[in-house]
Amino acid sequence: MRIPIFASLTLAAGLFAIPASVFAHGGQYRGPGDTVPPGAGSGGGKTGGPGGPTTPGPGGPTTPGPGGPTTGGPNTPPPPAPTGGGQSKAARTGGGGAPVGPDLSQWQFWWEFNKDRFLQLKKALRSGNPTSGSDDFSLGRAPKNEVTDTLSPTESDRKFVTEALKKTLVDPDSNRDIVSSCMIALAKIGLDPSILEKMKKNLPAKDQEISETATIAMGIANLEEAVPDLLSLANDDKNGRDLLKRSRTPFRTRSFACYGLGLIAYATKDHALKTKVFEAMKNLIEDEALNNRDIKVAAFQAIRLLRPGIDTEAGKALTQSAVEFLTGYIARKKVNRQVQSHAYTALADLVGRGDRFDAQGKLREAVVAVIKNRKVNHWIHQSAVLALGQMGTPEDTDLCKALQEYMMKGKDQQAKGFCAISLGQIGGAANRDFLIDKLRQRRTRTLLKPWIAIGIAIEDYQNRKNDPSYQSSSAAKQIVYKVFKKERNRLNASAYAVSLGLMREKDAVEDLIDRMQKYRNTPQACGYMALALGLLGADAKTEINAIVDRSSHFDTLLTQASIALGLLGDKEIGGKLITMMKEPGNGLAVQSALAQALGFIGDKRSVRPLVEIMQDKSYLDIPRAFAAVALGLICDKEEFPWNSKISMNINYRANTETLTGSATGVLDIL
Repeated sequence: MRIPIFASLTLAAGLFAIPASVFAHGGQYRGPGDTVPPGAGSGGGKTGGPGGPTTPGPGGPTTPGPGGPTTGGPNTPPPPAPTGGGQSKAARTGGGGAPVGPDLSQWQFWWEFNKDRFLQLKKALRSGNPTSGSDDFSLGRAPKNEVTDTLSPTESDRKFVTEALKKTLVDPDSNRDIVSSCMIALAKIGLDPSILEKMKKNLPAKDQEISETATIAMGIANLEEAVPDLLSLANDDKNGRDLLKRSRTPFRTRSFACYGLGLIAYATKDHALKTKVFEAMKNLIEDEALNNRDIKVAAFQAIRLLRPGIDTEAGKALTQSAVEFLTGYIARKKVNRQVQSHAYTALADLVGRGDRFDAQGKLREAVVAVIKNRKVNHWIHQSAVLALGQMGTPEDTDLCKALQEYMMKGKDQQAKGFCAISLGQIGGAANRDFLIDKLRQRRTRTLLKPWIAIGIAIEDYQNRKNDPSYQSSSAAKQIVYKVFKKERNRLNASAYAVSLGLMREKDAVEDLIDRMQKYRNTPQACGYMALALGLLGADAKTEINAIVDRSSHFDTLLTQASIALGLLGDKEIGGKLITMMKEPGNGLAVQSALAQALGFIGDKRSVRPLVEIMQDKSYLDIPRAFAAVALGLICDKEEFPWNSKISMNINYRANTETLTGSATGVLDIL
């Protein structure tokens, strides 16, 4: 079963709707609405949508073609219903099209795709005072005299979970949700020596979800020995078809194979393997007979993940080859602009910031020229702006000026918002002062101000991360706090709240608590207020716990408030969530929220209760599947979610269905 995770979030005047449903092996909330532009889905096999770009709009997700999920369809947005103050704003398409639905250029999308590096949830909960075994959960069996200085799962915990997942995976009573969840969880943990055999056994499954989940699981597990099989699947050659026992490889499986190869290339230090992945992805992109955007976008993401470095001759040579290919592709005239836009962000990840590779600044100059060209496609503008945010330095005055000018005068609303983020990421006093000035000015568009506040907060956050002794700009904190206090639109107020949290503005604590309680019937806004309190380390556990207690049927609020408690080091939130997970009658969205919160917090005391839920057949299949999801998150071999490598700084507006949206993309899997 796969059901779209993205409920439309119509924010005509601060209305927040609840994501209606999710699918078990990894549905997660990524922001309002769906990110797939009309026409972005690619169908199956070697055919795809039209070769030229289409104007992205806020319609429902595209229906997968052959080989796609067997269930799930478009999610129609609800009609506008203004609440919470503020004026109704018509939604816009990325290319300036007519207002037709929810505005996809809202700041929450960027935040949800990029939040992991700011939250660092596991680190927050696992550091702190010793925790006694007397805090065990309702189903836990920790000895009362056990005292530990960490809540991180031990190697013993991870082995215990691995064995439980393996047993559940092969249980004939396990349905596809449970099977998919167990495969992903095993891949995250990475302790099962026979995992490749298990994944290959599931490749020929008649259920497409199970087959493609097995494909991406090989990459999540960083299995270098799986590279030949993933290459065969990506290339749709005879060996790949034999693995699937099909006459052709579905385009979704080919796309997932590309993402899996990118994940393996990211993790390995073997430059020969990285080069092999690069050459294969390059050939797929160059293949003129392959008219499928999903596969080609996935191939660009795999190149983006290569991480060859320039500290060795082999790394330097691979970087040079990849950069030459990407710059050549960027210069082409007759290619799909939606696909081409991903070459910019791939280039930025390979080149890095400043002069380390781009010593003469020629690459930065070329990308700056792109955003100055008003005739360029909007997807290209968006990606070029994001790329400059990863490539530029405060000393690149022409680059910074170009971003500043586009932010105020550019034609694409989404790219203008990305400019504010990029200026914050580049940092420097001049960029900070520019953003402060524009946030202060009344003539700055209301839709842009939340992005500016986030950009200001990012600049401050990065300075403190790089230098613990850094003294935050009082002017930056004061202006964001000022606009927050005046703001009555709940969507915009949420952005300012998150910004205050990132800047650790302690003076805002009481106001944030008041707003959280005032917005208690507006789940997303209330959740962001709680998250802000968690980010700034406020003494607000009691108030946020009260929100959790009454949010059992509000999935996104439950997730955000639980995350906030995790950030505040609340050692009891895991037990509370376990109790809620066992309650009968929870819907899909609530079970997903509970799994996300438990997994993101990563408290090892959740392990045994979750294993018991997963193995207890008196529970319905959905809570059992989500218990497996949570176990994979808790015992993950990596600090951050596996797909955060792809989601950070990605141009999600130039989207395809196997990337994100419709609950069927790699970024939608927990």
